[in-house]
Amino acid sequence: MIRLFVLLFIQFSSASFANDSLKGYEALEIKDYKTALYYLSYQANLGDDKAQYNLGIMYKKGLGVPVNLNEAFGWFFLAANQGNVLASYALGHSYLKGSGIKKNYKLALKAFKFAALREHPMSRLLLGNMYYQGQGISKSYPRAYLWWKLAEDLNINGAKQNINMLKNLMNNDEYLKGKEMYDLCMKNTLYNCTKKIDLF
Repeated sequence: MIRLFVLLFIQFSSASFANDSLKGYEALEIKDYKTALYYLSYQANLGDDKAQYNLGIMYKKGLGVPVNLNEAFGWFFLAANQGNVLASYALGHSYLKGSGIKKNYKLALKAFKFAALREHPMSRLLLGNMYYQGQGISKSYPRAYLWWKLAEDLNINGAKQNINMLKNLMNNDEYLKGKEMYDLCMKNTLYNCTKKIDLF
């Protein structure tokens, strides 16, 4: 009887925890930010990466709380360290723009690359931008071409225009190298292809 009670208590606790988590997201959906803050901050402090990311968004945009870019960065950082792709993108964006933290192009590049390898579309576009401008990495038209092509594959606005503009700037060798890298990625997983590309 005691074992059954313990089992029922654990199941009830798990269901209650899941319901509390949903309440935070439901409140966010209907713009009840006070309720969202209550539930999401609780979940975030328990280490839930989705709650941490959403709390970061609330602080970044001032949803029910005063805008606090440092606080937003902190929550993005915690969620990204748990492998949250959206948080990795937000973290990269924070480093790129100096939002809540000092600008750091190398860390932005690292965060975008993590998200891009997990098919986050805008991270691919921004990686292309960083290679094009030489932010945190040596300027490379072929690599910019690669990431913009991979962004274009996900129908990201601006990727095709960037590629057309870049083709006018690249010499024949750069274009062939970019195309070779892209073709390699089409034959491999993106993760494996980028490991091979580092040998170029």
